[in-house]
Amino acid sequence: MNLRFTCLIACSLLLSQLTLASDSFVELDAEIENTGKLQERQAKEYSGFVFAYMAEYEHWRVQYLKAFDQYRAEIIGKWGTGDVSQRQKSVEYSADKNIKSVVDYEANELTVSIIVDSELTDEQIKQKLNNEVKSLAENSHSNVFSLVSEEDLVKRGKLQISAVSFSNRNEQQAKQVIIEQTKAQLLEIDKELDSAQLTKLDSVSMDIVERVSNQKKNKLLNVAKERLIKLDDQYMQQRKLVKQQTGLVEKKVIQYRVSLPKNSLSVRAAKVVDLAQTEGLRWQVPSALIMAVIHSESSFDPKATSPIPAYGLMQIVPTSAGVDVNNFIRKVNKPMSSSELYLPMINVETGAAYLNILDKRYLKAIINDESRMHCMIAAYNTGAGNVAKAFNLDGTRNIYKASKVINKMEPDEVYQHLLLNLPYDETKHYLEKVSGRIALYENKI
Repeated sequence: MNLRFTCLIACSLLLSQLTLASDSFVELDAEIENTGKLQERQAKEYSGFVFAYMAEYEHWRVQYLKAFDQYRAEIIGKWGTGDVSQRQKSVEYSADKNIKSVVDYEANELTVSIIVDSELTDEQIKQKLNNEVKSLAENSHSNVFSLVSEEDLVKRGKLQISAVSFSNRNEQQAKQVIIEQTKAQLLEIDKELDSAQLTKLDSVSMDIVERVSNQKKNKLLNVAKERLIKLDDQYMQQRKLVKQQTGLVEKKVIQYRVSLPKNSLSVRAAKVVDLAQTEGLRWQVPSALIMAVIHSESSFDPKATSPIPAYGLMQIVPTSAGVDVNNFIRKVNKPMSSSELYLPMINVETGAAYLNILDKRYLKAIINDESRMHCMIAAYNTGAGNVAKAFNLDGTRNIYKASKVINKMEPDEVYQHLLLNLPYDETKHYLEKVSGRIALYENKI
């Protein structure tokens, strides 16, 4: 009797334990399901955040390109060409777009061009040219101001006269600006991706960011195709108008071309040396490197602009380097403005701070200082992820993985490997130029 009762109690306890265990498994399954739903919800929320965050910059880029193309359409309609400022080349137009001044820093040359009616006499053309050149030379906001005098430009300048033309050659040159601009903007999207990787996101979040990044690239390429087609249509329309407008006064371009003073580069560089030294010390970046970057990016023109768009002495792009410096240094989550970046003090501060971010954050796993310097220079142009791709056999953008390869190489091997394996030729040339110019300023600062 006691034995039977004991067995019943034991069975009852066993069943109770099994029931409790079963309930625990049910609770565990429910917890796992809830956790999965939470992770899925968090992933969706993060995805929405990333899309909104990156869409903000995409909206900024779309608006910029729209304004850029409208501006160029006006220029092409008047000149037949779509000249705009680029690295090492400053292009400015008068308010009515009838006067164009171009400073080509690589050629060390200034060109002033004026559109006039072809029926004007030589004396009238000369008088108009003298008046316009004088106005440019006296305008402190002009890129001609302080470069050459009015007298030098007119007396030493080589005069050239040509017709306004909507030729195939001019069209191809105009299209090339869009192609180069698109390539540069693809690089900037890569840099935005690098910035996201630096925050050490989990694999799910990084997949979302990479997917958004690829979508942006595809959209940018599609937009570029549409822009090229639109440009082609504009030139076709202009050629039709030229044929139809018989009997109207034709336009021609009067151009004066003159060499800049031989010491103009050193004069401009002298104005930046103190800033480079101050910001170099502040951000633990060699001042000679800062000078070499400024030389290569803008030839020391504080008003330099390129179609990416990039601004000022160190050609800062508001949505990549500008965002990184704002985020990590100034603790502000927004792009920089062009008006800020045209100020030499803010521009050099931002460029030096960005070099510091590359050195101390993106590329910190590279042990050798010289090897890291080579990678910094390349990354300033193309981003740390593309530097990593040059070393990772699987083509991934993981700089920590690449650093393991780099740390087994001598600095000169790293430099040569970059020249052979960087994804873009422009970055290879950039690395050569900046590296070669560092020595110029090491002996002068």
